[in-house]
Amino acid sequence: MRLLLADDHGLFRDSMAVWLKQLDENLIIDFADSLNSVKNNLQQNNYDLVMMDLGMPGMQGAVSIKQICSQLGNTPVLVVSADENPLAIRSCIDAGASGYVTKSSPGDTILLAARQVLSGAHYLPINIDSADTIDISDKQKQILAHLAEGLSNKEIAEKMCLSEGTIKQYVTTLLRRLNVDNRMQAGLKARDILGIGNS
Repeated sequence: MRLLLADDHGLFRDSMAVWLKQLDENLIIDFADSLNSVKNNLQQNNYDLVMMDLGMPGMQGAVSIKQICSQLGNTPVLVVSADENPLAIRSCIDAGASGYVTKSSPGDTILLAARQVLSGAHYLPINIDSADTIDISDKQKQILAHLAEGLSNKEIAEKMCLSEGTIKQYVTTLLRRLNVDNRMQAGLKARDILGIGNS
């Protein structure tokens, strides 16, 4: 069995590796500390499980989780994060993650979550119901992630290969949908919705 453990805190990675060795006596654990290193590992190896933190360098929360899940196909992704916001948890599950476990959980709980998603089941730390969601499209989530980075409409348009006018329309719709007055408030709300910026 081969597992990718992605977190930018070395001490957390090392302590988790000790727990995870209980999954299989022949377990191979590879490490990553950023979104780029996750992508590099995925190009070089096939994994039975990928465990990812939301707050690593390069991550855009649930937007990045969706990209990785799309790339992996049937390989389960378990999010391990300090973010306990139900909106962020729901966004990650909607993005394709098989499970979500908080870093405040004891080691045996994280181990249980890993076993559960490896068996094909889902794992959630709390009961997430339909009330814990904001209905926005994947493209709107990408734009929201860019707003959280403080990018202008022009910069977002360049990154997404869309016209500046199109981005302006998306942003206006997002502000209304999120019930906020400006881009800064939308960027702050993105942190709750997408789990951006929390390790």
